[in-house]
This record gives sequence, C-alpha cells and structure tokens, in this order.
Amino acid sequence: MSTNLRMAMRALTQNKLQALLTLLGMSVGIAMVVIVSGLGRGAQLKIESQIEAAGPTRITIHAGNFTPSAIDSGGQQDSSGGEPSEGSFAAGLNTGGELADASNDSAVMDARRRMRAVPRTRYRSPPTPLGAAERALLQDQVQGVRSLAGNVEGNVSLDAGAALPVTVMRFSGFEPAWPDMTDWKLVEGRWVSAVEHADAASVMLVTRAVSRQLWPKLGSPLGQTVTAGGREIAVVGVIDVSGKGAADTVVPMVYVPVGLAQRLLGRDSYDTITVRTTSVGVTASVAKDIRAKLRNLHHLPEDMLDDFRAETQSVAAMPGMGSDPRLARAVHSNTAGFEQASWEQMAKSLRQAGRTFTLLLAGAAAVSLLVGGIGIMNIMLVSVTARTREIGLRMALGARAGDVMLQFLVEAVALAALGGLVGLLLGMAGLLVTQYGLHWAAAASPAMLLVALAMAAITGVVFGFVPARRAAFLDPVIALRSE
Repeated sequence: MSTNLRMAMRALTQNKLQALLTLLGMSVGIAMVVIVSGLGRGAQLKIESQIEAAGPTRITIHAGNFTPSAIDSGGQQDSSGGEPSEGSFAAGLNTGGELADASNDSAVMDARRRMRAVPRTRYRSPPTPLGAAERALLQDQVQGVRSLAGNVEGNVSLDAGAALPVTVMRFSGFEPAWPDMTDWKLVEGRWVSAVEHADAASVMLVTRAVSRQLWPKLGSPLGQTVTAGGREIAVVGVIDVSGKGAADTVVPMVYVPVGLAQRLLGRDSYDTITVRTTSVGVTASVAKDIRAKLRNLHHLPEDMLDDFRAETQSVAAMPGMGSDPRLARAVHSNTAGFEQASWEQMAKSLRQAGRTFTLLLAGAAAVSLLVGGIGIMNIMLVSVTARTREIGLRMALGARAGDVMLQFLVEAVALAALGGLVGLLLGMAGLLVTQYGLHWAAAASPAMLLVALAMAAITGVVFGFVPARRAAFLDPVIALRSE
C-alpha cells in the first residue's frame, strides 16, 4: 500500500498543472459541502433558539400544593374528590351525555383514565421540603432537562453597626444556571464564578435600584460590603433583573450563592427548583415525568394529593383567582394539551422547514462535488492513456490486474483527499466570512468536517474506479507496443 501511495504521489507531481486544476475542482466541491452544512446547522440552531425564546421551557417546582380550589397546575383537577374538570370532557361528550368513542383522542383517553383512578382526597402536612434528593433526581433521572437551579430567599437582619439606611435585607440564593434561565444582564462588574458558588463565597450581585438605595452617594457599588450573620459580603457585580425593581425598593434584595443564602437563613432546603427543558416541544411531557418521579420519591399513596407543585411557564402565567371557577378549571385542565398541540407542533414545523432548507442547499453542494468527481475521472483517464507503456511494463514484470487497479485507485483517492483538505480550509474560511462579515447564522462541527473528508475519499473511489479498471484490463503486449 505504501508503494502504491509513493507511486501515486510521484505521478501527481509529474503532471503538476493537471493535478492542480483537478485539486481546485475537488476543493470547490468540498468547500461548498462545508459551507452549506455550516449554514444549514447554523439555521437549525437559530430556529431552535428562536423557538426556545418564544416558548415556555421552564418548569418551577414548589414545596407544597397550594392551588386554587379544584385546579391542579399540571392540567388536572385534584381537590374535589377526583372529579375530572369540565374542560377535559368537552371534546368527548355526545348528545347522550356519555363519552364518545374517540380512541385516538388523547384528551378523552386521559379523562377516562382519571375517572377510573382512585380519588385523591388526602394530603400530607407539612409537605416534604425540596432538598438535595429532589435536585439529584431532577438532574440525573429526568430526560429532557437541559439545566436546573435551586433557589432560596428570605429576610435577614444585618449585623449591628452597619452604616446603611436599612437594617433588614432580603437575600436570594441562586445557582450558576439561574442567570441564563432568567436572562439577567450584567451592567457592571462580573458574575459570581463557579468556584464561588461551590464554596458559598461571601459575594453578591445587586440591581442598580438597590445600589442607589444602599449607597446613594456612590457612583459604583463594586467593592462595598454588607455584614450579616457574621459575614462580610462584598458586591462583585451590578445586574439588570426584569420585574424586580419595584419589590427591591421596599426590602432591598441582593443575590448571593445559594449555599450562602442557606447558611444565613439556617436551612438546607430550597424554596423552588427551576428546570429548563431542552426544547419547548417536550416541556409538557417533562413536567408530567417530574410529577410521577417526585410522587415516587416522596412515597405518596395513590389516594394522596401531590405535596409539591410543578408549574410550567404557561400555567404560571394564567391567573387562578378573579375568574369564574368553572372557566379557570377548564383553562387549567387543558393547558398541557395546549402546550403539546401548539408549541410542539410549531417546533416540529420550524425544524422541518430548517431541514428542507438544508436539503436544498445540499443539492447545490452535490452538483459541485459531482463536477469535482468528473474532473478526477478525466485526469485519471488521461493518466491511463499517457502511461499505457508503463502499465504494460509493470504487468510484464509480474504485476497482477488487482495491483494495477489498486495503484490507480490509490492515486485517485489521494488526489481527492488532498482536494478535500484544501476544501476544508476554504470552507472554514467561507463560514468565518459569512458569520462575521455577513452576520449570517453559521456553525461547524467536527463530525461535519469528518463527513466532508469521507465524501472526498468516496468521490475518489467512485470516479477513479472506471479509469483504474481500464488500466487493469489492458493487454500487456499491446500496452508495451504503445508510444
């Protein structure tokens, strides 16, 4: 094999101009494949991010199940003795007042299942607190979870002697994933580092409103300290937290690592644990899975109500009070179905559009690759014709047809692989230009680059087979007589 490779490289260097032109054709084809794949993947990621930004991907778990009468935030009624809500039956009732035969209607089948279930009338008091076991379960055993963050907050009295206009502050403990979940913006300073989170370091973030309230004469609060629980807590960053400004003016709220907040408040549990799903289309199913697994973890009997709440963003956005209870029951009971029917369908449609776009571009790239392959076949046919005497001499010295075929196949693959490497460089340069020059969505992956190289090698084999076969089946006598 090494001998064939050396002979292939020697043959290519003997015909530099032909080899260079063929390399150029192959390089353009591979570069098109890389650019098209990068643009397609970038568009797909852009679509995913837009779906995620537009739709609800957060699920918040609370300890305790304090919900309005007859409403379960999971889309099921839970506190009227097991009676299913009106909204769950609307699609499946016929004029006779009985459930219609709609085996394909998931809402009707779900309503039937709830009718046969044991009524949940008992409740656990006090409810099981959310702790390390619940967090570990959500992180390790629930599919479709991208990230999660525990939260705990409460009022803490400041130590005596603090030269501040307040004596009580509200400390909100957060975990590293929380700022990204809630789209916090860093205005000044820096974020709390992962090491500081792990060590429950005495650092905190404040909003601009709280900064003005605590240190009205200072332009920047960075480096200022607050003493609470015998700890000196320093400000390391100023953030913009949407919707928190009004509350901060009553009792100043500062944001610290969750471990520090737990120590200041004297407890090791969480108020809430927030989960971010991998896609808006799976939020409803992930919430359902969370409820089932938490019930199992808390050892809740079948007739006992949940001692927790798992609310999606859609459910949390709907007010439970101030409306007709029947309307509230119908709306809440169908929220899970709404999420699946609307967000999930929208996500599928947009992903399909992205795939169609990628396939259209891939068709154009395939044409370029075909042109490069034809160029390889052309130069190999010319090489066979020009080296007919050499082929005859080699066969006369004992080379078999398979040896000659392998020689020319190796030459074709080497030519295609070199063109593929150059094409990769051109393609990556093209992606950088489109991403940073034209500001288009583009993304490259190692797998994509390996596929491009494999396509180059396969092209060399496919388009080099005919010339190699032609060389292998030459008559040695006729080949030796050629000039």
